[in-house]
Amino acid sequence: MELQFQSLFSRETGNADNYRIPALITAGNRVIAVADERFFTAGDNPNRIDKVIRISDDSGNTWGKQSTIVEEVGESKLRSSAAIDPALLYASATDTLFLLYSHTPAGIGILNSRQTTGYTKKGQTLIGNGKKYYIKDHRIYRSDDTATDWSIDDQGYVRDSVNTVLGNVRAGDFVLREEPTSYLMLTRSTDGGVTWDTPVCLNQQVKKPNWGFIGAGPGIGIEVKQGKYKGRLVFPIYYGTHRFPPACNAAALYSDDNGLTWKIGEAYRPDHREWRFNPNLLRYDLWLTESQIVETPEGDLMAFIRNHNKCRRIATAISKDGGATWSDYRYRQELPHPICQISAIAFKEGDKNCVVTCNAADEKRRVNGVVRLSEDGGLTFPYSRTLWDGEFVYSSIARLPDGSIGIACERSTRHETIEFVKFGLDWIKGDKQ
Repeated sequence: MELQFQSLFSRETGNADNYRIPALITAGNRVIAVADERFFTAGDNPNRIDKVIRISDDSGNTWGKQSTIVEEVGESKLRSSAAIDPALLYASATDTLFLLYSHTPAGIGILNSRQTTGYTKKGQTLIGNGKKYYIKDHRIYRSDDTATDWSIDDQGYVRDSVNTVLGNVRAGDFVLREEPTSYLMLTRSTDGGVTWDTPVCLNQQVKKPNWGFIGAGPGIGIEVKQGKYKGRLVFPIYYGTHRFPPACNAAALYSDDNGLTWKIGEAYRPDHREWRFNPNLLRYDLWLTESQIVETPEGDLMAFIRNHNKCRRIATAISKDGGATWSDYRYRQELPHPICQISAIAFKEGDKNCVVTCNAADEKRRVNGVVRLSEDGGLTFPYSRTLWDGEFVYSSIARLPDGSIGIACERSTRHETIEFVKFGLDWIKGDKQ
């Protein structure tokens, strides 16, 4: 059977020339796809990056029109804010969709995010004129708690007392600006992705002051289905622990109150002793970055982790406490990668505990997108099949309402389109390793 790829996000569906980082999830009988819409370049931030969505109500056969759910601001690459790297989560208990992403103001990316939360107990910090200000109830205050004449809206536009727009603190065209760091943002939808709440920043809850960058592990989060932690919402995240030398680690973000409050667990592998012994040593091989998390048949969590180790293998780790701590970190020989994202989902199929993964299965280049199937909860992957043997970058997997597997993926390093394809488990089994 020849698979049929259909364009999901492109210049024909939206407002920009470049689209990256798919997130795909099933929410009841509906399928939701979200991506980065990148305006001035295909590259990461600094850049103008919005969040866009398409919805399918027939298991991905057809899709509704593209719309924007997170709109950033700016008119050039270095004078724009970004909402980068989406992760979707569907909480069936409350029929709620969550979208996690990283916001950065103009000129800021992963390597130059300042080590700060961007907040004090008073509120979000703004800087300018060599002074600090803060936001409270859409008003801007000086550090001595006296109010300015300025108000500020949810997009960062500042207005004076007669409602004249003076500039934007995110785009860098006003005398005040946001702290130059990364902000972990969360928005939710209770109507199947049609409308979304105003995003809220989680930095005060979860970001440590010595972290610069913080962002979602792009793809999806999960709702724990069984055991002691049933109902827990879990997102993969990663963060930068130094500005120079740069260092990244990864962990799980979790909530036990339907997404009202969040905590971050311990890192998947918290043993970066080399940085403590020699802080000037650039040890990229120790980086842990993007990951995806699945639930095992035993109720444990298994993380599939992009890393920079020279062995060029995806790593996995296990949590027995719902993402709070991790153990059994290991490199999986059957999961080669060129230092690139991997997507993964888990589900029950009859008496089989299925895990499906997808990634660029090459040690050197982002090519050869391979889908793998485990029927023992991710212990082994006896089945694999090449989805696309050319350029292949990021992907996201969903079990569709009709029982098939859907994948949203990037099949070109030009990053001009994100495509969707669907198939059954029998297709994967057509080529046994």
